[in-house]
Amino acid sequence: MFSYNIIFFFVFLLSLPYLLVKAVSSKRFRYKFFDRINPKPIKQNDYILIHLASLGEAKAFLNIKETVESIFKKKLLFSVTSNIGYDYLKSQGLEVFLAPLDFNFLYKRLFKQNLPHLAIFFETEIWPSYINYLKKHNTRVILINARMSDKSYKFYLRFKVFYETISKFDVIIAKSQKDKEKFDKFNNNVKLCENIKYALRKKVFDNDFLHFIKMDNKKIFVFASLHKVELEFLRKGLIDVLNMGFRIIIAPRYLEDLPLFTDFLKELNIEYTMLSKLASIKDCILIDKFGVLEAFYSVSSMVFIGGSLSYKLKGHNPIE
Repeated sequence: MFSYNIIFFFVFLLSLPYLLVKAVSSKRFRYKFFDRINPKPIKQNDYILIHLASLGEAKAFLNIKETVESIFKKKLLFSVTSNIGYDYLKSQGLEVFLAPLDFNFLYKRLFKQNLPHLAIFFETEIWPSYINYLKKHNTRVILINARMSDKSYKFYLRFKVFYETISKFDVIIAKSQKDKEKFDKFNNNVKLCENIKYALRKKVFDNDFLHFIKMDNKKIFVFASLHKVELEFLRKGLIDVLNMGFRIIIAPRYLEDLPLFTDFLKELNIEYTMLSKLASIKDCILIDKFGVLEAFYSVSSMVFIGGSLSYKLKGHNPIE
C-alpha cells in the first residue's frame, strides 16, 4: 500500500497543472474539489457507510435503501465519486460527502473521529487506500452488485495492490455468474445475486407540477440527460416534435449548462418555462432541479435519453 500511495501521489503531482487549468475553466470540475483534498472529519456515530460512483448507482441503491436500514438498524452515510451523484443524494435529503482522493492520509483525517460499523461498496468502486484503511481499522467491508470487465480482470491480475485489495472484502456479491467466476480468482467468499439495478419498484408520483402539465391532456415527450454538444443534433427534431402536438420536457445532464439551453431555445423561438417557475403552462418546460425526472417519465408518452448523439459520449443506461 505504501508503494501505491507513493505512485498515486506522483501521478497527482504530474497531473496538478492540468487539474488547476480544469478547475479554473470548469465549474463542474472544481465543484467541491477542495473537499476532496481536505475532507472534513465525519462526526456521525454508529453508521453504515455506502460508497457509490455516480447518479445511476445512487438511484439503484435507493431501491434497496429501506431494506438495508431495516436489517442493520443504523443510519446510512453516503460517499460518492461524482458531483452529479452528490447533488442527487443531497436532493433526496440524505447525508453525503464527496470521496477524497485515494490517499491513506486523507482517510485518516476523514475517519479520525468515527469509523463506520460497516462499509458497502457498489459495483466497480475498488479504491485500494479507501478499502485497506477501513480493513486496517477493523471495519467490515463488502462489495455488492459487483461486476468486472474482461479488461479490468486482466488489469487486476497484473497489479498486486488490486489483487490484495479485492481479497480483503469480507464478502462480494456479484451481479452475474460470469462476474462471480472472475471475482472467485481474487476472493474466497463470493456470492451471486441478480442485478440490483433491475430491482425497480413501481412508484406513485403526486407532484403538483404533474397535475399542472397534464391539465390539457397533451402528450409528453421527455428529452432527458442531454449534453450541450447534442443540442445541434436536436435543432430540427425539437421543432418537429412540437409540431406533432407534444409538450416537450428538457432535462440537461448538467444544471450548470442551463444558460446554453435557454439561449438555444430562444434562438429557435421556442417559448419555454423553467420548472421552478411554473406559473403558466407552455409547450416546453426546462428542468432546473434534481430528482424529478422519474416523475416526468411516469406521465410521458415518449422519452429520448441523451448521451448518445456524439461519438465523444458514452450514453446512459436506460434502466438506471
